[in-house]
Amino acid sequence: MSEWICFPFPKCPNCQKAWGKSYHRNCLSRGELLVEPYQKLVKCESCSEKWNMSNSKFYCSCGYQFYPSEVEDALSTTQLLRNRLLQKLNEMDNYEKNIISKSQYSFHNWVKDISYEIGKFLGTTASKAQELIQMFFDKWSF
Repeated sequence: MSEWICFPFPKCPNCQKAWGKSYHRNCLSRGELLVEPYQKLVKCESCSEKWNMSNSKFYCSCGYQFYPSEVEDALSTTQLLRNRLLQKLNEMDNYEKNIISKSQYSFHNWVKDISYEIGKFLGTTASKAQELIQMFFDKWSF
């Protein structure tokens, strides 16, 4: 199964930084580099040029040149699984935050609508009814 993924730049022994993305140095568009770890291929997302990973030179922004063996170590199965797991956990976290945000927005709209109707029914202001409803939910929510 072939899958092109972003190149997870290894930690640079010179500057101690790691990069989430790597860019094609000789590309006019400075395209992002993708790797196919199982076939050990590299390609540029912009110009679509492909080449063998062992013939590649990878450079850190500090100028350090990585050896192909260092790049292959970064693409080990364990490292790829770890990166994939972290990516999925971040996606799940973002989905959960989105759900919480939407449910809070929905609840506040419901309180606003119901308080208007209660206020109209009781002959009081909608804001006063909204305060009473909010106090009720704050007191009885778990």
